[in-house]
Amino acid sequence: MELSLDRLTKHYGNKIAVDCVSATLKPGVYGLLGANGAGKTTLMRMLCGILKPTGGTVTLDNQDVSTEEYRTMLGYLPQDFGYYPEFSGVDFLLYMAALKGLEKSYAKKKIKELLELVSLKDVAKKKIKTYSGGMKQRLGIAQAVLHHPKLLILDEPFSGFDPVNAQIIREEILRLKDEGATIILS
Repeated sequence: MELSLDRLTKHYGNKIAVDCVSATLKPGVYGLLGANGAGKTTLMRMLCGILKPTGGTVTLDNQDVSTEEYRTMLGYLPQDFGYYPEFSGVDFLLYMAALKGLEKSYAKKKIKELLELVSLKDVAKKKIKTYSGGMKQRLGIAQAVLHHPKLLILDEPFSGFDPVNAQIIREEILRLKDEGATIILS
């Protein structure tokens, strides 16, 4: 799997948010570093197909990334991910599994594993609106990896994490990398 960025550019009026970024990413872990406002989130949103570039292209194995196949390979955690506050954690993940086309019995098994992994098993049936910021972030990571993505894009995934949970998530990211995923973190 090869994700290629060729002169990827994004302008907002006269402001250049991303300026001619080119890279070839193969399976592994990649980090985007930069100051606030440097364009990291804008770049990630273009890679996910949420923002249309002003110029340049993104391809996966020389194929356009606007396809349904690309979206099924993609796991994404935005900086501020959306959730339904009245849903419980488990209901939210079941909903996300349905959107991702996962078979219900597989989804239930995988959700149970993920809730254990991200230390939310004990609060799985509580409403998300009662979760702390770190708990919501861990739920967001669970939804991003729910369908075992080949391309995982995580925008500031460790914000609000304690050291123990951060290490658990790092290990999960490395496991996905070892299984051939491409992972991009900011």
